[in-house]
Amino acid sequence: MRCSNGVICGCFCLLGLIGHGTDAFAQGFVLPGVGPVNRSMGGAGTAAPLDAVGAIHWNPASISGLDGRRVDLSVDLVANQNKVTSTLFEGTPMEISGTTHSHAGVAPLPAIGLVHREECSPWTYGLGLLGIGGFAVNYPSSVSNPVFTPPPPVGIGTGGGYSRLSVLQIAPTVAHDLGNGLSIGFAPTINVADAQLDPFPFVAPNDANGDGLPSYPGGIQSRPRWGLGLQAGLYYQSEFGIDFGLAVKSPQWFEEFEFQATDELGLPMNVATEIEYPLIITAGAASWITEDILLAMDVRYVDYENTPRFGDEARLAPDGSLMGLDWRSVIVVAGGVNWEMNDRLTVRTGYSYNPSPITESNVFLSIQAPAVYEHIYNLGMSFAVTSAIEFSATWVHAFENSVAGPIASPLGTVPLSRVTVSQAVDTAVLGVSVLY
Repeated sequence: MRCSNGVICGCFCLLGLIGHGTDAFAQGFVLPGVGPVNRSMGGAGTAAPLDAVGAIHWNPASISGLDGRRVDLSVDLVANQNKVTSTLFEGTPMEISGTTHSHAGVAPLPAIGLVHREECSPWTYGLGLLGIGGFAVNYPSSVSNPVFTPPPPVGIGTGGGYSRLSVLQIAPTVAHDLGNGLSIGFAPTINVADAQLDPFPFVAPNDANGDGLPSYPGGIQSRPRWGLGLQAGLYYQSEFGIDFGLAVKSPQWFEEFEFQATDELGLPMNVATEIEYPLIITAGAASWITEDILLAMDVRYVDYENTPRFGDEARLAPDGSLMGLDWRSVIVVAGGVNWEMNDRLTVRTGYSYNPSPITESNVFLSIQAPAVYEHIYNLGMSFAVTSAIEFSATWVHAFENSVAGPIASPLGTVPLSRVTVSQAVDTAVLGVSVLY
């Protein structure tokens, strides 16, 4: 992508590029749930430990509430439906408008959880290997959608876009039953992230060929990056029938993301940026209203505003590199119902509201960021084949949502322009549990 000197072309092209650079770190960092059981409850699990992966992920203290010892294996098959519509000279005879769909296929996200507790021991141990984020977006070039038209001098866009992310988290967990229904838990978290994004707007554009149209390099050639963090929680099983949970997941601090790039002449250059996973604070309550029916609810705070790149001010540094996306922090609400119909069959349903961190003012900076879904419905079931083996399946549907705004940034607002980012998600989650 190249930046021309024209008001509309220069602003539009540079901002279109910036949008391309955000997607690899925009969606999948904070999934609404993990595994078929927790997903079917809408992600409510801080005070409702029903399986190993959900308990380990949301509240390490709650593993003390699981019966006996178990291993849970699952995979999410995620199908994102993303599209971007952009318009220039809106409402005039010169109006240019088009819609482009991403065709990224189905992305698998694995989850493995193990919980072990000896009889009469106050200690419970767990180990989680969880896919907490992953997606791919590949918008093709377009002749009608201004955002994705070829770069100058042929067009005014970026010629399509590509980005991919996968995040794996390892969480060795320990919980201690303090008595009187109160447990505490702790887990260091080890993370591995693999990211690709092209173009890469977090460094200065270069004009190595001297044509006066500087461009940003791509961020493709790299290696997996490691990160560390921790989480801690409290779990209280009260005498009056309502259980409570409170958990804090610290920011996950990654090593610097470095990419082996090339300048406009094809000569080697290295680019890098700092990325973190946001702080998450969760409180939850759950109650068995009958012997067979459990109700659970979580309220979750995701601190994007104080997360590097996500919450940094949406402006360009003097060298032309993008500082941040100016995302807002959000409060997520999740609730679910678990109904044990008989000794073998359990059905669940859940709902979660996930406000989009992307607003009208910064939608263009996140033009490839498919983090705009808000309302999620979940339906699942578990079937016990034997007393030791249980199969689970869940369907998750994030209803289509769109965020629209002008083509705007610190460079200014393009008159009579609009860009709309839309997303819907369908996910099939399959799993097996072994109690031993």
